[in-house]
Amino acid sequence: MQLVIFDVDGTLTDTNKVDADCFVRAFYEEFSIFYINQNWQEYTHSTDAGITQQIFQKNLGRLPAKEELFRLKKRFIYLLHQAAQNQNLFNAILGATSVISKLQQLDYCIAIATGGWQDSAIFKLQKAGINAINVPIASADDSLSREDIIETVILRAKKWYKTDIFQKAVFIGDGLWDVKAAANLKIPFIGVGNALVNHGVQHTINDFSNYKKLQQLLIEAKPSK
Repeated sequence: MQLVIFDVDGTLTDTNKVDADCFVRAFYEEFSIFYINQNWQEYTHSTDAGITQQIFQKNLGRLPAKEELFRLKKRFIYLLHQAAQNQNLFNAILGATSVISKLQQLDYCIAIATGGWQDSAIFKLQKAGINAINVPIASADDSLSREDIIETVILRAKKWYKTDIFQKAVFIGDGLWDVKAAANLKIPFIGVGNALVNHGVQHTINDFSNYKKLQQLLIEAKPSK
């Protein structure tokens, strides 16, 4: 059995901008925190949970309380729902609406590992028309670290698909933090988008429209040395 792990924003859904806009606005509306560094790769952990902790530490000198996290997530989801009145902000990456089912038909096991919070990730997938309901998922609700999120979903996938080991697990993502996480975990990586070519990623696709190329990359992809 082989496992294919997908990121969400920028990988399956073209939602990096609306996600960032709503995330930043939620801090302002709930906590009057206005300036937020949106160069996400500069954060220790480029996940919703990790970024939130650093924003609180920088602006309030402490970690967020559980009640504050609840408020922030609720506001964030509300803003995403408001933004969804414009469907163009929640488009799927080309070919992504069918890629999961196509891989499943070839007996690939599928999982989702997102640096976003789970409720927001599921909402964005649904709005983009991507059916990822019956696959294991791990998110920033599980850990600050993207590496831990990926390891968590692999464990969940083993239980989900009733196997002790996968012959191969490949992570597909679009961010430099995805590249780093895959390298740290020594698992094969496929990048989505041309930008990652400039950062030494060997196996990349523009989108999921060329299904044969994706199949070939899933065979060829190896862990970074």
